[in-house]
Amino acid sequence: MYFLNQANHAVRSRLEAGLSSLEMTGIQYTVLSVIGNRGGISSAELSRRFFVTPQTMNELIGGLQRRGLIHRKEDPSNRRILRMTLTDAGKQMLHDCDAVADRIERDVFGAMSDEDYGRLAELTRLLVRHLRSNDEAQG
Repeated sequence: MYFLNQANHAVRSRLEAGLSSLEMTGIQYTVLSVIGNRGGISSAELSRRFFVTPQTMNELIGGLQRRGLIHRKEDPSNRRILRMTLTDAGKQMLHDCDAVADRIERDVFGAMSDEDYGRLAELTRLLVRHLRSNDEAQG
């Protein structure tokens, strides 16, 4: 866990620094990315996915909405659920953030062989799936 934490902090620091020119944080970028890939996701689903409280996620989403990056619309089958999609400005921001993240990813993992990088990605996905399934089973 120590090594995962150290790597996480080092990469997040670089990402935060790179995204600062876009006035975005790492978590904002990640949320935009998830909304972009899973249009129609709710804030409750996002809060579970990011292991944060619904209140924390609503604050984050509110900031993205005020910046005009996301749009929230009532779910037709349950009006209490607000589904999110990216606006055109949100799609552009995601594109710009992806370019920053890609540059940082090339720098961070450039010393690894493609095989080592693929194995690291595979192991990390396996770990995340395992942790999420345990959380769902306990919750």
